[in-house]
Amino acid sequence: MAGVDEAGRGPLAGPVVAAAVVLNPAQPIVGLADSKKLSVGQRDTLA
Repeated sequence: MAGVDEAGRGPLAGPVVAAAVVLNPAQPIVGLADSKKLSVGQRDTLA
């Protein structure tokens, strides 16, 4: 499973950060969910 996301506002012109990740669906990460629904502490622990 792969996912890509970007953080920035508006079109891809100017400061923008992009990231990609590839995960093995046979090895799920317990607690991994939508980052907007996780607390800062939960995100730090999963990172």
